[in-house]
Amino acid sequence: MASDDHRFLSSSLYSSGVLVAWDPAPFSSNLSQWYNHTDYPIFIQYQRYRRLHPQQPFYILHPRFEWQLWQRIQDNMAEPIQKNPPSSGLLGTILMMSLCEVVHVYEFLPSRRKTELCHYFQRFYDAACTLGAYHPLLYEKNLVKRMNQGSDRDIYVHGRVTLPGLSAMNCTAKAVQEH
Repeated sequence: MASDDHRFLSSSLYSSGVLVAWDPAPFSSNLSQWYNHTDYPIFIQYQRYRRLHPQQPFYILHPRFEWQLWQRIQDNMAEPIQKNPPSSGLLGTILMMSLCEVVHVYEFLPSRRKTELCHYFQRFYDAACTLGAYHPLLYEKNLVKRMNQGSDRDIYVHGRVTLPGLSAMNCTAKAVQEH
């Protein structure tokens, strides 16, 4: 959205559907601090885009969302994790889980085709993109593996995890003990 390389304001790729933008905020910042010191110019781009496409649904995630997600990851890990925001892949997955009854995610957990390709939209290779350097990817992947309702074979062969929608999850203490 912030890079001219992706032609956010002019590409037909973004001209339909629902758009969601976010920008990482420091863990302890408040909304006003974040708004005045974003990492990327998302509000400027948002305003420009809205003028061009006023009817298209377009949302900006509250920065608290990513840190609430980070806290859920931390709550499910035995050791402390670094306070870096979750990956866009996990943010998008959780958004879909809030909207859908079942979510299939491909190659978040690498299949036998394991690649060091970082993003689908650019040819940049780095093992840190799979294993994690900045984002808590290893912990994210462990949590997604625990939530997976599909088979290990689906992960290994197809790179597919099957996740329940949030409305279908049972997070009571009894359900957690039974799992």
